[in-house]
Amino acid sequence: MDTSFPEVLDSTRSAALRCAYAGFHEHFYGSGFFTLADHFDATVLPLDPPADHLAGPLTVHLEVTGNCNLACRHCFAGGTGLRGELLTIDELDRLFADMAAIGSFRVGLTGGEPLLRADLLDIIDTAIGHGLSPCLTTNGLLIDDAIAAELGNRRLAWLNVSLDGATPETHDHVRGRGTFARVLDRLAVLRRYAPFSLAFTVMRHNLHEICACAALARAVGARAAVFRPLYPVGTARFHEDLLPDFEQYNQAMAGLATFAPAASADFCDVHPFGPGPRRQTQSVIFAHFGCGAANSVCSVSASGEVSPCSFLGPDFVGGTLRRQSLVDIWNHSPVFRKMRSMTTPPRCGRCSEFSVCGGGCRARALALRRSIEAPDPWCAAMAG
Repeated sequence: MDTSFPEVLDSTRSAALRCAYAGFHEHFYGSGFFTLADHFDATVLPLDPPADHLAGPLTVHLEVTGNCNLACRHCFAGGTGLRGELLTIDELDRLFADMAAIGSFRVGLTGGEPLLRADLLDIIDTAIGHGLSPCLTTNGLLIDDAIAAELGNRRLAWLNVSLDGATPETHDHVRGRGTFARVLDRLAVLRRYAPFSLAFTVMRHNLHEICACAALARAVGARAAVFRPLYPVGTARFHEDLLPDFEQYNQAMAGLATFAPAASADFCDVHPFGPGPRRQTQSVIFAHFGCGAANSVCSVSASGEVSPCSFLGPDFVGGTLRRQSLVDIWNHSPVFRKMRSMTTPPRCGRCSEFSVCGGGCRARALALRRSIEAPDPWCAAMAG
């Protein structure tokens, strides 16, 4: 759809239609069907999905490189290394074609640092050419006028720049001395060319700055501020002092809910992650125990290994794209089938939030309770 939602409303004279359109936008914007520029990105496909799961993942998280220009203390990919050669642009073209054919609509481009990959723009263009909505997450340090202009000329669903605090002290604690100032300098370049959001990882040492982070996002011209908790995976496993507990995270998100940025056409939204904020907008699209892993999302490594979630580690690789198609792995991999067949623990079934979280994060359960079938410790905390 080449017309933005505000343009649709402006051209609609019927009050009833305007109200219907507004309801449609409210529902599907929260589900990720609109870009930052407020364009609707979706197509109806003639699919006959399997009885017990979606025809394909709604989102595929794709690591386009294992290389990075930083060595962050909390990196989810830290220490995993690259197993095999990078997927070529031809191999990615086949992946994107498969995704489009089975109803996937979003591809999240991560790393490592994606901007280190010389053909990143070709990857983005190939995904867009198949009707997918690419998202890009970068640490921002490699952005210059040329790359900012190129990104601004492409319809990205999200362009996330990572920051981990509102001050140099908190951010640089995990990403390295001087990186906070360098990122802000690059954001001043990016904002001249492209809409972007800031992605904050919530950790024990930056909990006190959460509202200041949202204010910073507005000050630097971000369209949104996205907040996610640190997961006990990657290098974060060796820095337990960074991990917030459930109560700390929940209190921080409750405080964020009261944050009201000054009116600004350039500031879009604050997106906290958690059962509470999602309660009013969450759609039930699968009935299995667990999170979205193997149910609505999957991950592809830089060398083509497909897993329900990269946070689960190499033991949960379900197949490789160099031997199987994404469709085959999604439908028939024993790893994916196992995750969809897990039974709901009694405590989760009694939890008032179960209809929202589905049992919570499988990677956190694996890391903290040594089993993907265990209750998420944070969900257990909610159950009391």
